[in-house]
Amino acid sequence: MVLQTLRSAITQGAFYPGQEIDEAAIAEGLQISKMPVRQAIAALEVEGLVTKVPRKKVYVTSLDSHDIEEIYTTRIALEEVAIRAAVKKATQRDYEMLEKNLAIPLSQMEGYVGFLEVDKEFHSLLYAPSGWQRVMKYLQQLRNNTAMYRILREPLPPEKLQVSLDEHRAIYEAYRSADEELTARLLREHTLRTVPSLKDIDMANEAVTQQ
Repeated sequence: MVLQTLRSAITQGAFYPGQEIDEAAIAEGLQISKMPVRQAIAALEVEGLVTKVPRKKVYVTSLDSHDIEEIYTTRIALEEVAIRAAVKKATQRDYEMLEKNLAIPLSQMEGYVGFLEVDKEFHSLLYAPSGWQRVMKYLQQLRNNTAMYRILREPLPPEKLQVSLDEHRAIYEAYRSADEELTARLLREHTLRTVPSLKDIDMANEAVTQQ
């Protein structure tokens, strides 16, 4: 519970890159002892969401352009492994779940955050048939590492969000047709278009200085 609460707070933008995590304040706010908070922080450090420095201070991890490049290069490689396996194993039930996600119109999503939730679900559903649990776990961690940069950047206009949803539809059509090569290519191109820009990184990293 504590781990999920802190993970969600970081990935949904409640904390900023470089912001100090106050262990005592969190424990008090959740009305629990410090031990489960320490355990959650240790797990988040393994996931790359927080960084410990000397004197036992803990900060939300800040990323630079090199980190972003490394994360997305790794993510794209793992996505290709997962999607190729998933295309071969997807069932009618998997198609139905993806179609349900695709049927959600942009107008019914709760703003930019709502769009990101639908986007996250779409990608999770795509890989699920692969059965490669470790790969999917690593992919989710990589998405979490950059989630706050997508949340904290200036929201994309509706027309750009719709382009992303249209790309989801194209990926699905190739996926449904069991076209492994086309699905992998479309997914790679789609992911590359979501890479946070240097402006996004700077905006998020500077946000903490305004607190």
